[in-house]
Amino acid sequence: MSSVARNILVLALVLGASAAPADVIDRIMAVVGGRTITLSDVNAALLFHQIRPPAEVKDTAGYAVERLIERTLMLAEVERFQPPEPDPVEITIRVDALERGAGSAAAFDKLLAVTGLTRDQLRRQIRDDLRVATYLNQRFGATESSEREASVKSWLVELRKRADVTVVRP
Repeated sequence: MSSVARNILVLALVLGASAAPADVIDRIMAVVGGRTITLSDVNAALLFHQIRPPAEVKDTAGYAVERLIERTLMLAEVERFQPPEPDPVEITIRVDALERGAGSAAAFDKLLAVTGLTRDQLRRQIRDDLRVATYLNQRFGATESSEREASVKSWLVELRKRADVTVVRP
């Protein structure tokens, strides 16, 4: 489904839900270059530990929205430069680790259901995370350092300046 079609669908769901406020299905948290970030996306990123807020962060949802905005900006760059595809085995290893972390296959399936994700969607998210990591390593070097971190932050600031980013506050 294209991002435009997804935005229209989400908007229709939100508008349809406004007729019955108790039946809100999801909520748009941000829009980045036409791509929506929903509350379900935020919850999934936190539940599956794709985003881990530091202990001192009080607004974990707000923190997660900002990280998802950054991820969306980076993915747009990744799409432009097409780094090599990650090894499918690495994706499977990560999905399996998340399933073990959930305690059982049934508990994992319940987490997927709660977030509205399928296993395939989760695999695609992990794939994208690995592609971003590869791109960052190619562009900024593979070793973690304060210099690399500063370069990535500066790059993200520039990406955000060039992008159309709207954060929806409650």
